[in-house]
Amino acid sequence: MLHIRKLFRISNKADGKATQDGPNRRLPSLRMIASASALAVRRRYGLARTVSSSAPNKISGSTQRINSTWTTVIPPEIDAPDPTELFNFTRGRFVRDEEHELALRRREFNVGELARRAARAVQADRCLSIKKFTDGMYNRALLLCMDNGKEVVAKIPNPNAGQPHFTTASEVATMKFAREVLNTPLPEVYDWCSRAQETPVGAEFILMEKLDGVELQEVWPQATLEDRLELIKAVAAYQKSWASVSFEQFGSLYFAEDFEGENMPALVYTDGEGRRVEDPRFVVGPSTSREMFDAGRGDIEFDRGPWNSLEEYHAAIGKREIACIKNAPHLPPSPVSLRGPGLYQPTRERKVAAVECYLKLLEYILPADRSLGSSHLWHDDLHVGNIFVDPGNRTRIIGLIDWQSIELSPLYFKARQPCFIDHKGPAMHGIECPEPPTYDHLDDKERKVARSLFLQQSLCAMYRLIVYHKIPKVYNCFDFQQSTQFTLLLLARNILIDGEASYLEHACELEKEWETLPGAQGITFPLTFTAADRQRIQKDRESASLAMEAMRRLQEILGDHFPKGGYVSKDRHQEVLDALPQATNHVLSEVEAFISKSTLLQK
Repeated sequence: MLHIRKLFRISNKADGKATQDGPNRRLPSLRMIASASALAVRRRYGLARTVSSSAPNKISGSTQRINSTWTTVIPPEIDAPDPTELFNFTRGRFVRDEEHELALRRREFNVGELARRAARAVQADRCLSIKKFTDGMYNRALLLCMDNGKEVVAKIPNPNAGQPHFTTASEVATMKFAREVLNTPLPEVYDWCSRAQETPVGAEFILMEKLDGVELQEVWPQATLEDRLELIKAVAAYQKSWASVSFEQFGSLYFAEDFEGENMPALVYTDGEGRRVEDPRFVVGPSTSREMFDAGRGDIEFDRGPWNSLEEYHAAIGKREIACIKNAPHLPPSPVSLRGPGLYQPTRERKVAAVECYLKLLEYILPADRSLGSSHLWHDDLHVGNIFVDPGNRTRIIGLIDWQSIELSPLYFKARQPCFIDHKGPAMHGIECPEPPTYDHLDDKERKVARSLFLQQSLCAMYRLIVYHKIPKVYNCFDFQQSTQFTLLLLARNILIDGEASYLEHACELEKEWETLPGAQGITFPLTFTAADRQRIQKDRESASLAMEAMRRLQEILGDHFPKGGYVSKDRHQEVLDALPQATNHVLSEVEAFISKSTLLQK
């Protein structure tokens, strides 16, 4: 685990390509550490207006010092949105704790300096205009248009994106490795900086190529079945490349220069030919996974890696969750369960009990085939907005975007079908194709729904068949994902937020199949549950299931007005604020009636 002083000693690889030759770097003093820490706090809560930095800035291989105070004023010669639009989350309105949520997504920066850096990156004289893409939940993305016709995409992380420096530094290193070693198409990075206090831009940033293509979401709805299949084959080919390269450590990728002076071992991986490769350009460092930062985890001290074995990786998950459960100011609300009278009420005690069960079971629930748990780099979010295709040949993928917060983690956590073929119907298992529906008893609307589901399931079956033949290790992960062992490994990752009632129930049930587990032969079941424990666990699971059903019912009542992700469109904000408490009270009344009826039936 990296201590705080080591954290701030990590050098800045990334004030652009100019630093790649490795000039001498001056480590920050304690005074600079204090200034950087104070600045991070101000930025996190949206309090920073201007920044005065005396940290070294690496430009063209030389060490320079920033003495001037940067400004948020937009240069008049640049056609750009006003500062309110540019620096803030404007995609919608939050329905809960809006001031805090907006502060987590507010990021000020020196617009003029960012524009100058972008122009220099593509040999332009100046930037003519800046356009803001639709806000993401973690980043600001801008399109900068130059006087030579070139366009540059700027990505600026919000305060909620992850640990300062680490998140951006790892993203750029991950992109380089994926592009050059895994042969994955993605934007070229022109320039970047992972230390806000060391650049006149005043914020971390990545300047990258604008892909000459269209998002898959513009193509997919009209695509033929044949074209969709070709796109699925293309994604599977990339997944085959990702599965072919395995790493010796778990964590996140960085450039070696990011850990100068830390004696970090060079990256070692096994390539698709089975050769052991040592690449001194990279190292494996602390994980930048969302699970390491979200839900208040970023403010709590625990081991963020790297880890040298599968056992260490999983044990660290349990220790992380216990540390966060015990030290979080309050337990975060569950996104899938409603709280209220008669519904499950989480406690720190029960959450800790669930994680302690996980740690006792861990060595026995890991897969017998440890290759399923080998460490891999994988794009975890292949939805239609992150895939760009050729406008002239819409079955050819020209780039994948959004490589932030990617972790080198076990293959069985990575292996899944691409998000763009997910559907709301029953999941597909095995390699069998779905049975065509019988339309005789259906009306026109029902036939349309049934046909759509059949086509969606057929695509999933085709994808699984491709993986079965082309990437058998990934297909074996699909099988492992159907086991109780995998469920117990997966649920443990987010006990801080939700799932302890289900976890304890699965742990109880595991005793029935204990002797069938390959890792438990001749071993006594390590958990002890009294009759009273089992009764309480069953009751908690029932009330937790009721809480999840209540949330589903709330979504059903609100329909398009349900605040997915915690926010709604601006024009619906007041309407949702008015409707939400009424709908919640209605659902809680239904819950009360259900509980009363169930109690009567039990008498």
